[in-house]
Parts: sequence; C-alpha cells; structure tokens
Amino acid sequence: MPFPTLDNFTMAARTFLIFALLGSITAIQITFQKTAQAASTITVDWNNILTQSKTTATLQVVVNPPLLRNSSIHDNAYASLKLVSADYLRFVPWFPYPKLSVPEIDAPVINGDTCTTSWDFTYADQLMEDLYKATPGVSHIINFSTTPGWMWILPSGTNYTYPSDPSTIDYDYSPGTVLRDSSLKEVSDYYSRLVSWYVKGGFTDECGVYHHSGHAYTIEYWEVLNEIEFEHSISPQLYNQLYDAIVPAIHAVSPDTKFVGVALGDNASPGVQKYLEEFLDPSKHAPGIPLDFVSYHWYGSPGEDTTANEAAHCFADADEFFGNVAKIENIRKSLSPGTRTTLNEVGTFDPLGTTQIGSSYVVPKEYFVWSAGVFAYVWAGVVKLEIDVVGESQLVGYPGQFPSVSMVDWDTGLPNARLKVLQLLQQCFRAGDKVVQTNSSTGDVFGQGFVSQEGVKRLLLVNKLNQTSQVQIGAGAWTANIVDLSTAGNEWRTETFGGDSFNITPWATVVLTAT
Repeated sequence: MPFPTLDNFTMAARTFLIFALLGSITAIQITFQKTAQAASTITVDWNNILTQSKTTATLQVVVNPPLLRNSSIHDNAYASLKLVSADYLRFVPWFPYPKLSVPEIDAPVINGDTCTTSWDFTYADQLMEDLYKATPGVSHIINFSTTPGWMWILPSGTNYTYPSDPSTIDYDYSPGTVLRDSSLKEVSDYYSRLVSWYVKGGFTDECGVYHHSGHAYTIEYWEVLNEIEFEHSISPQLYNQLYDAIVPAIHAVSPDTKFVGVALGDNASPGVQKYLEEFLDPSKHAPGIPLDFVSYHWYGSPGEDTTANEAAHCFADADEFFGNVAKIENIRKSLSPGTRTTLNEVGTFDPLGTTQIGSSYVVPKEYFVWSAGVFAYVWAGVVKLEIDVVGESQLVGYPGQFPSVSMVDWDTGLPNARLKVLQLLQQCFRAGDKVVQTNSSTGDVFGQGFVSQEGVKRLLLVNKLNQTSQVQIGAGAWTANIVDLSTAGNEWRTETFGGDSFNITPWATVVLTAT
C-alpha cells in the first residue's frame, strides 16, 4: 500500500440483464432505460468466446492491531476471512507496526564473549497461526515486507527508534536508502531464519543459539519486499540484487516455495517500466533465479475536490489502469512469458478517509457499495487481459490505517459490501469459464457475460450510477444475486424473474444466472 501522502495516492490511483436463453439464440440484446434519460443497450453473443478465464479472485490481509487476539473484533474478522479465503491469499506484516512485523527488532549485540539477539515471535506467531487456522486448504503469498530498520544506514542526525507499544502506528519506520551490509548477507540471513522458523521448526541465530518453534507450515509463495519505490526508495538494480540474495537463502530452507517479485505501488509512471524491464529480464539475474510471479498494485483515488463524483472518478481511473496493465503485460510477455501476474492490492480510497478520519467526517455507507462495484469492474476487466490473480485490498482497515479499503466494519469485524462482492464473484465465477463478447452502447451499466465449464450462462452487471436504471428484457427465466445499498454487508438479495423489465438499483453489483 502506498506511503500515505497525497502524491503517492495520486500516483497509485490514477440490472439487470436477462438471459433469453433459447437454444437457437446466440446473441441477445438487453435494453436499459435510465430514469429520465435515453435507453442503453447491452449485447451478449454467447457463442463468441474472447478468452478462457484464468483469474483467481482473492484478497490481502495486512497485519494490524485489530487482528491480534486481544482485539474486540478478532473473532468476527477471521470469520469474515473464512468466507472469502482463496488461493494466493496475500499476508503482509508491514512497516507501520514494527513490533508486529519485525521479529528481530534490534540489532545483535556482540561484545567480546557476550552475544545477544532480540529475536521475538510473540506477535508474528499469533498472526501467522490465526491466519493459517482461518484459511485451510488455500495457498498463501507471505510477505514479511519490512526489513529491520537497524539494517539501514540512517540519514545524518536520525536515530533508530520504534514504538514500544505494538499498536502504535509509525509511518516513519522506513528511513534509509543504503543497507549497512553491502554484501546483502545480513538481510538474506534474516529472511532465511524467519522462514526457517515457520517451515523447519526453528533456526540458529547470529550467536549460534538455536531457537525452537515447532512450526511446520507450508509457504507456497514468498513475496520479496513491498512497494519498493516508496519503502527505502529501492532502485531497480538494487531490488534485483536483493531478490537474487533473498530467494536462494529462502530456497535453502524451503525448497518448494515459489516467489513473487517487485510489488510495485505504482503502475503508471515512467519509472514503472524500468523496474519491470529490470526484474523480468532473466539476464539481469543470477543464473537459476526463478521469476514465478510479478506483482503490482492499483488504487482508485479522486482528489478532495472531486468528492462529489468519487465513484465516477474511480471507474475512470480503472479504465486507465486497464491500459497500463496491457502495457505491462507486453513487457512481461516479451521478457519472461512464463512469469505469472498477480495484482495483489486492488481498491479505492475515499479522499477524506484515506489514513485518518477527522472527528466531523464519517465514511459514507454508500462508499463501500460503489467501491465494491469498482472492484468487480476491475476484476472483469483484467480477466479479459488474462491476469492470473486479482487480490482485493484489504481485510481490515480502520481510522489511522486506510479505513476506506477495509472489507469489514472496523468496529465489529463483520463484512461490508466490498467483502460480499468478492464472495459473490468467487461463488459465481472461476478459472476455466469462457469469457464471451459483450458490448454496451453506454458505460453507465457495465456488463460482461461468462459461460461456465458446465455450460451455465451468467452475466456480471455493475451499475456505475447513483440512480435506479430500468432494464427492458426479453422473455425468459432468470435468477439475480444483488449487492446494493439495501444489502450492504449482509447476504446478497436473491430474486427470480420471468418478465420483461427490471430496475437495477443504485451502484448495485449483480450476477444474473440463466435458469
């Protein structure tokens, strides 16, 4: 997630359809009559297959205090996670919470014959154990993204500090751009020991002392660092050196682990291409270094002067994002076609509720509904671009830590509309579905048709407008699952229809299934 400044947000940001499914019909037209406006038409050609979906919809879990066992929302938050846990679930202990995310918070002290270390997994274990307990049977992308601050040469006059309270937010815990050990052995040994703690039951520290954990987790994927252009301002060349040092160190203790690289917070600036061209070029790495996955992020984020049209701006940002994804895919296919892609942070920001929320402001309830629709829109768009993984950001946010990307209510831990739309997508669509030609005469109501491996026809609809739109339909029988303002974080509403018209509610996300 980008460092919380306006510049970074700006960089990181920038229905009902009815199936007239008679066996002889290969294309249908559905007319949407918007209230007091001209009609729109969506045309679906069920026999015109554009591609076969290979996309998994999942989410990221960012480490923060509400996920600790002493939190009042702990149980509900993990129960919410169980509803949407899926392969490639991303777990990120990161820098604003040093004591939650850095098991070796202080440098080893070696003084003559005396040697001590600060290794302490009290909080990390609690979070890892609860994550794995809540998400059995799925693969994980683990990313302890925060390197210990003491490994970096600090700017002149800066002291190495961190909050003693693990719940205190410290957005300054990432100073320095040069590692004190230029050989990179110190940082690669750190990750080797950290992974060994979780997969091999323990490790031997810098003083020769063995630390026993008893853990035997399977870590399917390890992501190397996070938003490297923001955190420590790591250059493309230094990142490759770090990746090439850390990957073999982890492989030595966890040989079946695969790797994810770059985790760029930006997807649009000219510098993005330099990072990707450096990372995805096998000749720029040591021999034998695997490039299993490349990752980057997207957040829709209008400026404060556009709060009246936040949804429209985020949908427009998404359209620009699709163009950036296509450009990045061309780079990947040219340099490393065997590397897969995960967009493992996808979300939107309320410009008045990005990190902290003022006492006079409340994130509107409708925000989470249209934000959920933006995620569904992005998911459908990158399915057509054949992206492998799309991860919604993030399970828990709260005032002080990106509340507008939360997928649960931070006061209760229960789902909001963003989580329910992800759950709906997961239940209705999966890799292997056929993506069929779908055209819209206007962009106010988005539609995309799919045919499942069993031959079931479904259509995803997203109403981009804060108004009800009337749908004129042909004869047939259909079921609609609807997430809208009335359902919010509750179970979606299910309706069956056999008529020729239907009203799509404001900002609704709908999945139609032919019956």
